[in-house]
Amino acid sequence: MADNFKKEYAGSMDSKYYFSAEKIPAGKVGATASPQTPNQIGELTSRLNQGLKAVEIGAMNQRLLDQVPLEHFNEIRRMNKLTGAEATLHAPIQDLDLAGFSQQGWSEFNRKESVEKLKSSIDRARQMDIKGNIPITVHAGGFPAQKWQKEGLYGSKEIKTEDGRKIKDYTIAEGEKTLPDQRSEMMIVNRETGQMQNTRYEIKEYISGEKQAWTPERRMDNLNRTEWDREKLQIIQWKKEMNEVEDRFRRNEAMLRELELGEKKNLLTEEEQRKLATLKSEEEMVEKHKEEIYTHIRSLTEDMYSRFKKYGAGEKIELEKTEGFKRLFEGIKNKEEEVEEYYEKYRKTKDEEKRGQIGRELTKAQFDQVDAITRVIQNLPPPKTWISADDFAKEKVSNSITEAALYAYGKYGKDAPIISMENVYPEFALSRADSLKETVELAKGNFVDELIKKKDLSKKEAEKIADKIIGVTWDVGHIYMLKKHGYTDEDIRKEAAKIGKHVTHIHLTDNFGFEDSHLPPGEGTVNIKEQLKEIEESLSDEQKGKIKSIVEAGEFVANFKEVPHLYALSNLNSPLYTEDVGPRWDEIWDTHGHYMAGFGEIMPQKYFDLYGAPGFAQLPRELGGSAGSPERGRFASSQGEEQ
Repeated sequence: MADNFKKEYAGSMDSKYYFSAEKIPAGKVGATASPQTPNQIGELTSRLNQGLKAVEIGAMNQRLLDQVPLEHFNEIRRMNKLTGAEATLHAPIQDLDLAGFSQQGWSEFNRKESVEKLKSSIDRARQMDIKGNIPITVHAGGFPAQKWQKEGLYGSKEIKTEDGRKIKDYTIAEGEKTLPDQRSEMMIVNRETGQMQNTRYEIKEYISGEKQAWTPERRMDNLNRTEWDREKLQIIQWKKEMNEVEDRFRRNEAMLRELELGEKKNLLTEEEQRKLATLKSEEEMVEKHKEEIYTHIRSLTEDMYSRFKKYGAGEKIELEKTEGFKRLFEGIKNKEEEVEEYYEKYRKTKDEEKRGQIGRELTKAQFDQVDAITRVIQNLPPPKTWISADDFAKEKVSNSITEAALYAYGKYGKDAPIISMENVYPEFALSRADSLKETVELAKGNFVDELIKKKDLSKKEAEKIADKIIGVTWDVGHIYMLKKHGYTDEDIRKEAAKIGKHVTHIHLTDNFGFEDSHLPPGEGTVNIKEQLKEIEESLSDEQKGKIKSIVEAGEFVANFKEVPHLYALSNLNSPLYTEDVGPRWDEIWDTHGHYMAGFGEIMPQKYFDLYGAPGFAQLPRELGGSAGSPERGRFASSQGEEQ
């Protein structure tokens, strides 16, 4: 009975129509709780007392989130049910990087730890809404990865050689066509070690007068090539040293064998015996030295080949198809077997003379193997061991999202919370639309494959689940900060168009393109409605019915002690009434005063004081309560916090 009554009731903040860029219903526009306090119930109470339905609970870091008692999340669920509110969750902001980056570089340990933190947020979100699919916003990138510049930089152009291979030509004369949308700086990551370093754009002028553009990409390619060539040179030097050691010993080898023969026949003088002992000692040291060099060569070549197999990309595939490479590789395998045979004989032989002979044959086999290995390594092109932090993050973050989504689905099924990746500042990894889109699509693809394999679902079923619980939180203010790098409103509109179909949640904030100012919508220059229009056109009716828009204007509140929500409702053309029959919030916000003219103070407290009916003292004046009335809810953070 109560549920039916609840469904039929509609207030001024409810809505029966979908999200629209032209007019967003008031019930779909919410605000954030302060992430700097664990008293999230107090924050929620304050926002509910302002008349909001959508409130985003969150914490600045894991430490603060862990200070929120578990029972408080259950209480939030009860408050949601009582008031009709729809609380969402923001995962920890500062110390959760799904790629695994930190100030010390990248590590798999950091990535795994972040996945566990996200799983913890999933469990808490589930307590807030057991009916499911509550959005959890998590930053897609938490580490600076690049600086963008739309135009003015000279970059590489792709040309083809006579055999059809594509290469990059970095020599572009000044005044020729510049490339759009480039990075003036780029963080790169060594995929093998996790080491990170920054690369910058620079024009170099050579003695000949020629100018060359050293883009961050070119510096990265050059680093891959020079490190690879340095390792190749090291192998050649070790091989040369091995040959020199062998040559020095061979000059005395005939004398050693002759003295060994004389020793057997007991014909050596005392001096010849001393000479024999010296030569044997020298032979032993030489053998140890050669074995040490051989070990170094094998270790380095195995490491190089392993990196080539992992990061060689297309070059590996093309090279391994060639007959010459196949023959060289087959030769290494044959020599490997020969060396192993000699090792086995050497271990089993007790006779010193035979051991010496086998040892010499083993050394020769090792020399032949080193020759074969060296020829193979010299033919290998440099693998892409160093790649951009943005590209690296795509792989790592998609893996993290897949792991978290599998956890959520395995525990909560189709009603699992939505993992919604947010674009952060454009300088951060995965904060441009292309990168974020590739990441979310890769995560969904991996998730679908795992569901098919582990849950025995059809591809269609798996894709539907993936679309339901993996998505994007699009922050219209963050992407607008591209303006300071020369990008236009049209460029930023296109960013929203690229990501639109994956959007499950929206953050609304305004700025002037330089800093994340956290102004209410309409108080800066962000092309909010253009971005929302692109997103709206990309979504189905079902998606539009679920999407919520959270106003992030905490700094505005802190600075001006004023509720930002009415600014948002006015700028977003939100209607006052459910059925959109007018007026809109911008038309009635400042109306007040005379009898029969305007709304004035809606249901003033004096009315209730006179007639004894329950009042609205806890509401702010803007929403019909008493002027200056403090917020006195049971869980209030402080008096007057509704301001």
